[in-house]
Order: sequence, then structure tokens, then C-alpha cells
Amino acid sequence: MNLEEFIARKERALEKDGFLTFSIDELNGLRVRDVEKLVAHWHGHTLMRLPDEEIAFFEWVKKEDPEVWDDLWGDEENMYLVSIDLLPQFLKEKNSFPICDLEGPDNYYFTHAHIKPDGREEMPLILEKTEQNTRLNIDELLLFELHIAPIDIWHFAYRYKLPLQKVKAMIADMVFKGWLVHLTKREDLVRYIDV
Repeated sequence: MNLEEFIARKERALEKDGFLTFSIDELNGLRVRDVEKLVAHWHGHTLMRLPDEEIAFFEWVKKEDPEVWDDLWGDEENMYLVSIDLLPQFLKEKNSFPICDLEGPDNYYFTHAHIKPDGREEMPLILEKTEQNTRLNIDELLLFELHIAPIDIWHFAYRYKLPLQKVKAMIADMVFKGWLVHLTKREDLVRYIDV
């Protein structure tokens, strides 16, 4: 992909629409260094519309956890428009728009740093199970996801088609077992967020 031509095409669309859009094919065709250049080009003054797959996810959140959806989008005039600085979150190596700064409802955002020593002791067995294509329990699956990249429980439940309340109960159980730290307030999560 010729990045200069891509930027010129997106500039025309930005002028017409007032925001940028990226198709899944465009996102899959971008390399990390391309995305860094795109963010640097539009940093601080450009909005992008969430990819269609992410909008479908947030429509699911609206139905499954309306309080969370309202905290994120309820008073937004520009619904599903976010800063271009979030573009790297939509690469396949990441877990999309992070739900990590809720003001009212509890946050359920986790990183590798939230895995406690007892949870880390589980990792060799979990990795062995994945190498042998052995089915993981849901809590093991979450630890495996955190081994790869940070994730919130809404994306986790949506990706694996799990009932959201079951996942929330699982988090409480993982905290009880000493596998995970659950920081519910956004001010406590700030140092773990790398967006």
C-alpha cells in the first residue's frame, strides 16, 4: 500500500465527512509503522468512526449492559467517533477500543500486570493446554488472553459468546482464588492503560 496515496484519499474523505473511516480490509492491510505515521499525521485534530465490527460490539453492549454503554456514549453527539490516536487499538494484535475509564459502573479492564502470583503459576499449564489444543476453562481463557494483550470483560464475553453476568461472576471467583487483581475505579487503572 502506498501510504502517501492512502493519506491523500483519506484527506478527501475527511474533508467530505468530517471524520475518517477505515474498513476491516484497510486495517488488516496496515502495518504498525504505517499506523504510527497515520496517527502522527492527524494527531490531535481528527476523529475516526469506529470500525463496523466495533460498532456491532457496542450495540451488543447497549443491549447487555446499558449502564456501561450510557457511560461511554449516552451524551455523545458524535456517537462512535473517537480520536485517531486510538487507531492502533484496531489492529489485529490488539483488543479494540478499550473500555477502561468508566465513571459510574465498575471497570473490568485487565492487563498482564493484574495477574497475581497464584494466577501466574497457572500459566505454564495453560500454555501447555493451548499447545496441545486442549480446551481451556473460561478463567484459564481469560488468563491466556491477558498473556497476549490487555482486555476488558465486555470484549472477552462478546468474542467468546459468553453471558456477561457469568463473566463478571468469574472475575469475582478469580479474585477470591488469588489469580487476579480487580481495580474497579478508573483512577486506579490509569497507570495500566497504554493507549
